[in-house]
Amino acid sequence: MKILAYIIAFILLAVGTIYLFREPAPKVFHADFVGSEVCGDCHWINYDAWKISPHHNIARLPAEDSVVGDFVGGKYYFPQQNIESESAKPAAKMYQRDGNFYMALHDLAADSYSEFKIDKVIGYQYRQTYLTQEADGVLRRLPIQWSVPRQAFFAYWNEQEQSPQSVHDLWEQMKPLNSAWNLYCARCHTTNLQELSKDPAHTVADVKWTEIGVGCEVCHGPGSKHVEYMNGHPINRMASWLDQNLLQKTAPFIINAANQEQGFALSVCARCHGADIFRKRQPLYRNYQPGFDANGKLNDLSPYFAEAPLVPGRQYPTIEVWPDGRPKGLGTLFRSFADSSHYQDTDMRCYTCHDPHNNKQAAANGMLRPSVQSNAFCLGCHAPIAENLSAHTNHRAGTAGAYCYDCHMPRNLLNQVAGVPHFVRSHNMGSIPNPLLSEKLGLENSPNACLECHQDQSNQWAIQKLIDWGMDKHLIDTDLHLQRNANSDTVH
Repeated sequence: MKILAYIIAFILLAVGTIYLFREPAPKVFHADFVGSEVCGDCHWINYDAWKISPHHNIARLPAEDSVVGDFVGGKYYFPQQNIESESAKPAAKMYQRDGNFYMALHDLAADSYSEFKIDKVIGYQYRQTYLTQEADGVLRRLPIQWSVPRQAFFAYWNEQEQSPQSVHDLWEQMKPLNSAWNLYCARCHTTNLQELSKDPAHTVADVKWTEIGVGCEVCHGPGSKHVEYMNGHPINRMASWLDQNLLQKTAPFIINAANQEQGFALSVCARCHGADIFRKRQPLYRNYQPGFDANGKLNDLSPYFAEAPLVPGRQYPTIEVWPDGRPKGLGTLFRSFADSSHYQDTDMRCYTCHDPHNNKQAAANGMLRPSVQSNAFCLGCHAPIAENLSAHTNHRAGTAGAYCYDCHMPRNLLNQVAGVPHFVRSHNMGSIPNPLLSEKLGLENSPNACLECHQDQSNQWAIQKLIDWGMDKHLIDTDLHLQRNANSDTVH
């Protein structure tokens, strides 16, 4: 017993000494960016996961291991061209020379080509965009991109907007403000982008960044003070460890989203993935950094997550809305979650399901697909359903339709980023199929999860199934989907 008392006394004395000699760490702070490599010196497990993630590799220098397009005699012809004809000239040619990559565009008024050296490549999973460095500093987006699933070059913006393709149009695509990549898109593909100077037409750009790609500090905020506090200060390190593991506090001088309020924590995701916002909010989103403003208040974008109205039938590319009022475009994916009861009434976050350091992976096994594991997660809250799951799903266990995601996260968000239009899962999570609305508006205007699987059946078939199952309370005659957002008529 005496030995135990000595041990306890020693531990208390050690802890007291640590807290006595630690340096103060105020909650409100401002710091500078240091780069992810510095983070990796200590946080090597998370750093290694991040190194292979899409976030890290989204923007790179051109090289054999980063260029996924065909730059060994690659060509692009317009869809209206007869490529069998000997007179057919490609709209663009792609090739390598002396270790560099090039795209040559057909000239407007001559049977010749203008060559552009590839200086940066963006993306690699679904499509790849190519940038060329102009004399006045602009990284200009070239109009032909590579579709990974098609394994071919394509005119992304023409296909996105369903516009006619021509040599003139390809050259015109290099004039808009948003074609100046380092003045527009780079905000979400670099860490700590700083625009030092530019002209109104986006033909001149002097910019710099801490690192290319989405680095640690994009989500955790600038880390210089965190590094200074920890490096060479073992007492500070031990105090920080005690704070986090015994007192559930966050590490000093760094932002840890898991220890912050939900809205602020998801602001780091919304900044790039929450495209459905008013135009007047764009500067706020583009300049967002996790951390504190000049008044010591946390930078929080959550008031704007669902501010812009979901106008039924909206047709703007990537932020389309179904005529029944539900989000449709891929740019509304984050909106479909932030404007749901599962966001507003719970503490769910993006990284509840997605690994925050390797964003292509699941936070836990099975969480990104219909599975026993994802069902268990849902049923952790919806416990009464778990008591008789088959009575709720009316589908045999282990088959499509028996998983929560099948009916409540239907594939109704249009993804066209790779030139192969397809639908991915809504993140509303509370959507309930209403084939009666599909029958009224047409399946092309109001899809339902039943016919997503049973594509050989009709709306009337699905209506009858719900009646047979005693679920006809969901067959409501309305003009808008009742779970289109968190504040619509009914929620799950």
